[in-house]
Amino acid sequence: MKNIFYAINTSFNSYLKLSFILILFAGVQTMNAQNEAIFNHYILNPILVNPAVAGFEDFHKVHANARIQWVGFDQGAPETFAVTYNGPVGKTFGLGAMVFTENIASLNRTRIQLDYAFRYPLEKVKLAFGFSTEWTQERLSVDNALVDPTELLIQDGIEGINRFDATLGGYALIKDKTFVGLTFPNLISSRIGDIDQGSTESTLFNYYTIMAGHRFGIEGTDFELEPSMFIKQLRNVPLQLDFNVKAHFLQEKITTGLTYRSGTGGAIGLLLGTKINALRVYYSYDVSFQRFQRYNTGSHEATVSFEFGNNPDRAAKFR
Repeated sequence: MKNIFYAINTSFNSYLKLSFILILFAGVQTMNAQNEAIFNHYILNPILVNPAVAGFEDFHKVHANARIQWVGFDQGAPETFAVTYNGPVGKTFGLGAMVFTENIASLNRTRIQLDYAFRYPLEKVKLAFGFSTEWTQERLSVDNALVDPTELLIQDGIEGINRFDATLGGYALIKDKTFVGLTFPNLISSRIGDIDQGSTESTLFNYYTIMAGHRFGIEGTDFELEPSMFIKQLRNVPLQLDFNVKAHFLQEKITTGLTYRSGTGGAIGLLLGTKINALRVYYSYDVSFQRFQRYNTGSHEATVSFEFGNNPDRAAKFR
C-alpha cells in the first residue's frame, strides 16, 4: 500500500510540474512583449533597465548579478544570472553589453544585448540617449515520460525560439543629485504584435519604464540618503511600481536599502553592501505578500561589481 501511495504521489508531482511547464511556455508563446526578469539591483546597476546609462560615468564597470527566487520551492523556481559591462568611449559615446540567462522549470532563456549611448553634458545637466539591440533564445528542456515529443508546441520549444528586439532610452542627471530615466522596451515585439493582431492603432510607445530619484546629503556628516521610484509597464504584464530608499555611510563603504514593490501581491526587500577600493559587493533578500510565499522562504540576489579606468572619483552620483 505504501508503494502505491508513493507511486500516486510521484505521478501527481510529475503532472503538476508538467502542467507548470506547459502553462509557462504557452504564456511565453502568446506574449507579444517579454516579461523581463525581476531584478532588485537596478538601483545599483541601472544599465539592467536603461541602455542610455552605458558609459554615463567616467570609468568602466563590470557587474555580475545572480538572483535565486522562491528558495525552498523545488518545482523549477526561477534562477537568473547576468554579467554586464559599460564604459565611456571618448567624451560623448558609451558602450555596454550584457549576457543573461534564466531558468524557470524547464524553460531556459538566454539573451545577449549590446547598448549604445550618446552623452550631452550641459551646464548643470548631463543628458544621455541610447538604444540596445538584443537577441533572445527560449528553449524548453523536458525529461518527463508524460511529455509527448511529437506535440508541435513541445517541438518548437525543444528546438528553441529566437527573437530580436530593441529598446530606446534616455537618462538625465541634474546637478549631480537628481536622476530621471525613461525607456521604451520591446519595440520590435510590440510592432510585430500589432501586425499579427491586425491592429490599426500602434502600441509602439505604450510600454515603458520610468526611474527617478534624488540623493540627499546631510551637511557635516558622511551620510547620504537616496529615495527613488521605478515604474514598469509592459504588454500582458501587471504594472510594477517600486519605492526604494538607499543610504550610504563612510564614503559608500557601507550601503543599505529598502524596497517596496506594489502590484501582483506586493513585496518588500532589504539591501546591504560594502565597497572595498574598486570592488563592490551587495546582497538583498526579499519576500512577497502573496499566498505563494507560504511555499518558499523568499528570494536572494547578489551583485559583485568592479570599477576600472580613469578618474573614478568623478563618477556621477546615481549609484
